[in-house]
Amino acid sequence: MPYCSVCKIETDYEYDIALANGDYLHYSCIILLQMQKHEIEIALQQQKSQLILSLFVPNRGVAQDVTSETEVEDLRAKLTKLKSVLTALYDHLPCWPPDWDERKRRVIRENGSICSRCGEEQDVYLLHDIPVFEGGTNELENLTLICATCYRSVYREPNIFGAVTLKPSQSEFAEQVADIQSAIDNDQRIRFEYKKPRAKRWTTRVVVPERFLNIPNNRESGETLCVEGFCELRQDTRVFALERMQGLEVIED
Repeated sequence: MPYCSVCKIETDYEYDIALANGDYLHYSCIILLQMQKHEIEIALQQQKSQLILSLFVPNRGVAQDVTSETEVEDLRAKLTKLKSVLTALYDHLPCWPPDWDERKRRVIRENGSICSRCGEEQDVYLLHDIPVFEGGTNELENLTLICATCYRSVYREPNIFGAVTLKPSQSEFAEQVADIQSAIDNDQRIRFEYKKPRAKRWTTRVVVPERFLNIPNNRESGETLCVEGFCELRQDTRVFALERMQGLEVIED
């Protein structure tokens, strides 16, 4: 059995996270790290607010509650270390990482809002050069910016978006596939309820579908039928497993 790269305890092939670099990770470990980061950020924000208040109310004893500079520096050091650990884990997640927006800002700071295809400066989306399902990572070196016009010109090629051929095990999705394929062919959007693994509730997604994908799952064998497209909720390209959708409908614009 593989071991979690954080706690060094055995992981489960089916229920834990297989990272792109060959390591494994417990869901609980990454959640714990995220909670620790959030708690430190709150503590530092409270310290900053107390310090500002003490400047305006010097006689109310507020300054006595302000954390010492040594404690503040210790918290900042812990936060820096946590961010570094999380970033390294996010680099190899088999999906879009929680800090995707920050990665986009970093790429823009380094290169400007320049489309990697047409070279024009305009509103851009962040994409993987090598998709994660093809072995790519979330590292900055594998990320690129592309404008909406170039995105649609690249991902509308007929040889990329032909009709999908379902495997026998995927026959239950035939009706969904037909609706999604129709939306792709007619430049329409789709709406559906979506629930991620381990999520507690469903969320409504409106997506401009682009193509179907068969992505290898974390189990020993098998693939998951997915659709890739622009998600209006996240304002970026996302991949959705058909088995986690319900209430699919094509939006008639």
